[in-house]
Amino acid sequence: MHKKILPLAALALTALSAFSLDFSLRPGGFVFIPAGPGNKAADGNERFAVGGGGELGFEIDLASLWPGPEGKHSGFLSGLGYTAGIEGGLLYNSYKQPAPGNTQIYSFGGVLGLYYFPLSRIFTRLDGGIGVYQGVIEEGKGRPSLWWRTGGGTGFRFTPMFTLVINGGWRQFQSASGVFSSGIYTGLGLHITFETGKNAQGEGAAAVFTQDDGVYPAFLSLYQRNPAGTITIRNNENAEIRDVRVSFRAASYTSSEFPCGTLPFIARGRSAELPLYADFSPELLRFTDTGRILGELVIRYRFLGKEKQAVQTVPVQVHNRNVFPRADARGLAAFVSPASQEILEYAKYSTGLARSARRTGLNWNMQAAVWLFEGLRAAGIRLDDTRTTQGEVQFPAETLGFRTGNRRDIGLLCAAALEASGISCALVPLEENPGVSESGEDSLPADFIVACYLGIHEEEAALLFNGLDRVLTIDGEVWLPLSMNAFNNGFMAAWDGGVQSLNGVFARGAEADVIMLETTWGIYPPAPLPAQGPVRLGGGDLAGVADSVIQQYISREIQPQVRNVERQITAGQDAGLSLARLYNRLGILLVRSGRIPDAKAAYERAAGMGLVPAMTNRGNLALIEKDYAAAERWFKEALAREPGNTAALQGLEKVSADGMQ
Repeated sequence: MHKKILPLAALALTALSAFSLDFSLRPGGFVFIPAGPGNKAADGNERFAVGGGGELGFEIDLASLWPGPEGKHSGFLSGLGYTAGIEGGLLYNSYKQPAPGNTQIYSFGGVLGLYYFPLSRIFTRLDGGIGVYQGVIEEGKGRPSLWWRTGGGTGFRFTPMFTLVINGGWRQFQSASGVFSSGIYTGLGLHITFETGKNAQGEGAAAVFTQDDGVYPAFLSLYQRNPAGTITIRNNENAEIRDVRVSFRAASYTSSEFPCGTLPFIARGRSAELPLYADFSPELLRFTDTGRILGELVIRYRFLGKEKQAVQTVPVQVHNRNVFPRADARGLAAFVSPASQEILEYAKYSTGLARSARRTGLNWNMQAAVWLFEGLRAAGIRLDDTRTTQGEVQFPAETLGFRTGNRRDIGLLCAAALEASGISCALVPLEENPGVSESGEDSLPADFIVACYLGIHEEEAALLFNGLDRVLTIDGEVWLPLSMNAFNNGFMAAWDGGVQSLNGVFARGAEADVIMLETTWGIYPPAPLPAQGPVRLGGGDLAGVADSVIQQYISREIQPQVRNVERQITAGQDAGLSLARLYNRLGILLVRSGRIPDAKAAYERAAGMGLVPAMTNRGNLALIEKDYAAAERWFKEALAREPGNTAALQGLEKVSADGMQ
């Protein structure tokens, strides 16, 4: 018989351990003060004197079995516990009516309770019980009947196992004829808590990290305010934990230990969720393949008034650095890294050449764009759309090193070079639309357009372009669209292709998404890609190619305007002052065409007609040629006709400043 008992006991302990069951014993004593209807005899006198007794309860902590849904218990309700059990008691009381004597009441029943710890060591409880009792008086036993009580208590928790409690409440014993006895009880008791299973181990706090998607290295700074995943923190201590603070670190992959959030309270055996935020470092951008890094969750908390810490290692999935989530095209801005060493070096080299060959009167942004664009081609970079990889983007420094890329890669490189030179850019990704327009035309092919900001408004563009149908105007500002589909064919072909692609979109009544880089960087900052190594600059006849592009631009956009003004002059020789303005306009166009001697003659012709702007324009030409005496003469002549003329005054200041050097 004994051989069977031991295995059964072991089986019971195993079952308790599996269920992480907590239970408690509640021994205690109390004073009973009769009151209410049960204490009144027929003559109105008191039936009972003050008595006392004791009780012993056994309860199961149901919260240890059913703590509620994971991750939902970080507030007040998570601190509530609920119990169920049985209790037995003995009440000894003396009675006065109908004759003096003593009574003993033996009770047994079930009890339900709610408890809460408002502070680490302060315990509160509400409970109630109901059952049967047997009264014994000197004359004999009474008939068993119903009893019930309701009450509560507060106490001090010395350890998770021992709590001293002051109890109180109302207790009532029924009889066949009504109430046999009732009154107030108060006393002292102990709560002795036993823990089994995982709850008995007291392992502190533990965490589990889950991700819906991997970390994108290009967006590493975004994870300081956008979660990389979800942390589920479980309290494995044998009491609640408070003031929970969670942070994340991952050695060289993070720049600092970054806070993920705080929780005021996690009840014993329960869990709560926090997002994982991180201060990832540029080291993450060395990931060229999808993989994992090991990070540490640091969980700091207070347990029964003492500060504790738990550190748990968690794996974090990381995409390779070129992976791009296509849901938001604005994210491409993060790949445009104008501050990378290679891009800065290339931009400095190309714009230096552009400045040495700068043409008077032409838009500087456009001239620089020509040199930067053609410089990439001269360095051997070529468009190769067969390299297209779904969902991946090359960084500009990588494209510069690989010497090739798809239209998007080449576009990001062009944009980075322009931005590194101080020229604002916009990206216009045009995805292929498989549909057919209402006119039955075929769908447009995909394209990637880089729009170069010229730093001028529409009215200023009138003297730079033969109409505004070949530029992109956004809020009155003028941009030059360059198609990356035509990159291999040069700047002018890319310009023509950009105009054609955009016109095709607009002709269908569609809209193009324009990604202003400098604005979008407020959402997707440029990723700080580590240096990729030295780059090869130059190659080919870059100066000759750039000069040829500038000449093509002049022939197409400036020369038609020159011929038009010359026709107007021929037709309006007696037009007085309006003729002077025409000569001044002709001078401006001739300067932009590179015909400086002819421009001087046109300005002097207009100045001879008394036009002050022509005088200041002629003076500016003399300044450029460092003919300070002529410049001073022209500016003074302008002031003689129009005292206080701002352009003339500024010109004289430059004559004084430059002439002294």
